[in-house]
Amino acid sequence: MLRRILLLSVATVVTLASCSSESPDATTSGSSTTTPATTQESTTSTASTPADDSASKPEVVVPDGPPPVELEITDIVEGDGKAAAAGDYLVMHYVGVRHADGGEFDASWNRGDTFSFTLGSSQVIQGWDQGIEGMREGGRRLLSIPADLAYGGEARGELIPADSALVFVVDLLQVATPPEVENAPSPVSELEVVVLDEGDGDVIMAGTIVELHYRAVLQTTGEVFASSWETGQPVVFEVAAEPSQSIPAWDEGLLGRKVGDTVRMVIPPGLGIEDPSGQIPADATIVSELTILDTLN
Repeated sequence: MLRRILLLSVATVVTLASCSSESPDATTSGSSTTTPATTQESTTSTASTPADDSASKPEVVVPDGPPPVELEITDIVEGDGKAAAAGDYLVMHYVGVRHADGGEFDASWNRGDTFSFTLGSSQVIQGWDQGIEGMREGGRRLLSIPADLAYGGEARGELIPADSALVFVVDLLQVATPPEVENAPSPVSELEVVVLDEGDGDVIMAGTIVELHYRAVLQTTGEVFASSWETGQPVVFEVAAEPSQSIPAWDEGLLGRKVGDTVRMVIPPGLGIEDPSGQIPADATIVSELTILDTLN
């Protein structure tokens, strides 16, 4: 499966698997992303203050006063991890309510799954792209978003009328920055694996289903020919499956690695991509850097 995905990337026709849930999408900016979940029954938050326990779903308190005319940001919990910047891949939890009546229209917590996207790539509403930048991993933030930075004059089902200001409490769980792939000085005849940044998550074994981002370059040119970062969609596959869902180098080189690792592999001919189109020469050395985001089993 992954070998086919990489080959499609070479042809710039990339279709990658995504585990993302539904989201505050960027329809108003012309992006064809996922639509918010607007089929659940609307509920009204009643807490006097937002919960600062980021391990549980918060109840959102709408700020007093009229709807915002500018983006308003309040840090409920200041994280101590990496700060989110444009181009980073983020893993979030969120709750969204209408400013008008506090009615909840969507929450990742309700689905028992997180939401992931690439910051600054118009995959979400402008209020998110602007309001989450600079937020630190481990933080919880309240975003009070004017209608023109949300969905503007477009209604989103029955739960978000046109020209609605929205209020979100967002939790930033993980920040992953695309690596700059350092090319190998010369071709190799054996697989070389180096852990550039070490994580502290689950250990990858044969049969583990991994979610990761990657970039791959040809050693002869140093040019990127395939990258999941550019699409904002990580790849998901079973390591060392029979038959393989990956390429031989990844099946071998990921064993023993951990969630959170960034791994550099210099891949010799025979362990990389079999490309019948000839765009990747059969004798090519490939350099790939992989950031392991999660395990799914």
